[in-house]
Amino acid sequence: MTNSVIGNTQVEKIVLGAILQSEDSFWELADSLSMEVFSTDDHKKIYAVVSELATVGKVISPAIVSGRVGKISDGQDADGYISMLLHLAAREEMLQAKLPQYLDELLSLSARRRLESLANSILKSVGDLRLDPNDLIERTAQRMADISRASTIEKEHTLASSLDEVFERANVQLEQNQTSLALRPCLAGLTEMIGFIPTSSLILWGGGPGGGKTAIAAQQAIFSAEMDGEPTTFFELEMDNRSLVTRALSGRTGVTARDAMLGLTEEQLGKILDVRKEVREVPLRLICRGEMTMEQLAMRARAHKRKHGLRLLLVDHMKLLGRANAGRLSGPEIVYKNGGTLKALAKELDCAIIALCQFTKDARSREDNPEPEMEDFYGGALEEHADMMLANFNRHAWLTKNPPKTKNKQEEYDGKLIVNKGKIEVYKLKDRLGPGRDRRIFNWNGRLTRFEDQDVAPKQNSLFTDEPTFHEVYN
Repeated sequence: MTNSVIGNTQVEKIVLGAILQSEDSFWELADSLSMEVFSTDDHKKIYAVVSELATVGKVISPAIVSGRVGKISDGQDADGYISMLLHLAAREEMLQAKLPQYLDELLSLSARRRLESLANSILKSVGDLRLDPNDLIERTAQRMADISRASTIEKEHTLASSLDEVFERANVQLEQNQTSLALRPCLAGLTEMIGFIPTSSLILWGGGPGGGKTAIAAQQAIFSAEMDGEPTTFFELEMDNRSLVTRALSGRTGVTARDAMLGLTEEQLGKILDVRKEVREVPLRLICRGEMTMEQLAMRARAHKRKHGLRLLLVDHMKLLGRANAGRLSGPEIVYKNGGTLKALAKELDCAIIALCQFTKDARSREDNPEPEMEDFYGGALEEHADMMLANFNRHAWLTKNPPKTKNKQEEYDGKLIVNKGKIEVYKLKDRLGPGRDRRIFNWNGRLTRFEDQDVAPKQNSLFTDEPTFHEVYN
């Protein structure tokens, strides 16, 4: 029998004996078991036969299995070997209770074997100067992600076990004096509209150029990390870290990105040093790269989760996020697949993910109905992955680009320009945990790239009236 250096053949024999002994044991483990979990050729062969019988609806009979397995290595008799597996399983005390533990061990050993194989492959490849090192890194990241997924046990849940999890998480929350398991929005108007930012969720936040997508994302990231101490990671694929931070903190430093480019006064330098002291311990990490694949992002996010914890992850923006081995996939197809991967990652890491989306030119050029719709998110295909969809709309910028075609509407148009100046609207287009379409209007300081709550919040009303109506004043 050929054995891998890394493996536990005794546990493999007991597991195989258990599934030969009882078909229920096979189905209990089937979601996580595969041929790669076993370290010997003989065990892989036996499992392959068992799996084939089960998936076509036939009885897992030891006699049928031994007949189909054929020869066993080292000249052993198949019938005798199957009988030995059954005997080992029968002798094991509390076998059913131990199976999950045995499965976990086999998955762990399988991951080690695959890591060993990957390491050997890397060592061979790095010496080949014809290979692009960036391609090697990308392929390695993809294989690492595959290994991580394969070594994870997908557990089934009952109503009772699910309530147990709710109870345990709430208990931890009380012990750690946490006010909520969800995240707080950074603006009172957002809190009124969406309530909270749920963990294990994907929030898509879209808009056209100049709509303040990056600004609101950075504002939320700093709020969550600084005010609530939530470990946060921001993947910025468009700007460098200096530009992002200068813009995000300009309201506190008084230094705009333009100021930083033209040169700073001693007073401005002093203010930057003051704010630096304030944010020294803020648990916000920035990854600013011009190019990144979904697989690289996922690997970095998993590392941050292990090392620092991770409650909020932000991506700016989806269109700039690539994908390994994309081949002939179109841009929208890559975005769609990455949307599904981000949703799965949010569940895996139990964090909220806010992914920014640049609206298409078609969405920005509509004259009859310029307000955001779900179809503006790359044709609407991303909707199925999103738990929540938000969108910014700068009506003043849109009006400026779309003046009236007749003079009799000029007065009305001028009035709208005045009303909408220094304002950006945020729409809620989808919310799995709350009411549907809604809207709030926020003050927008373009110089400091900062959103602020209005003294009063507009109702959801016709957006083309001369004067908006208002309701309840914030205390």
